[in-house]
Amino acid sequence: MLPIETSGKRMFFKTSLKHKNPDEINMFSCGVRFGELLDDYPMRAFLISPSIDDNDDISLEDAQEALAHCCGVVLQLLIDSNTPHNVLVADEGMTVYIIPRKFDMIVEVPFFTSFETLCGYVKYKTAHGYA
Repeated sequence: MLPIETSGKRMFFKTSLKHKNPDEINMFSCGVRFGELLDDYPMRAFLISPSIDDNDDISLEDAQEALAHCCGVVLQLLIDSNTPHNVLVADEGMTVYIIPRKFDMIVEVPFFTSFETLCGYVKYKTAHGYA
């Protein structure tokens, strides 16, 4: 378990992903929760997870489809606003952490992927590197 997964979290928004008009066809049978890390963590992160209760009869595929759709919308907004970010998929694919950051002006290698980056360890030089 990564340290970011054990930090404090605060959920601030929950949506059912259902249309207000009952005549509309709903694409998802599972809702999604949006949250953030508490202030005691050194960087800000936005987290998204499916809204599943113990009583719900929702399949894992439905929950992951709803989660993927909402993550896609948030990531597209970050891309459109030219905001660099890191994405960490945790909790067996049921929680996604989106970590906005600032551009790093010191680029020695145009593209570099390390084992730690692929495993989800977010490396940064200073705390000012993250928004």
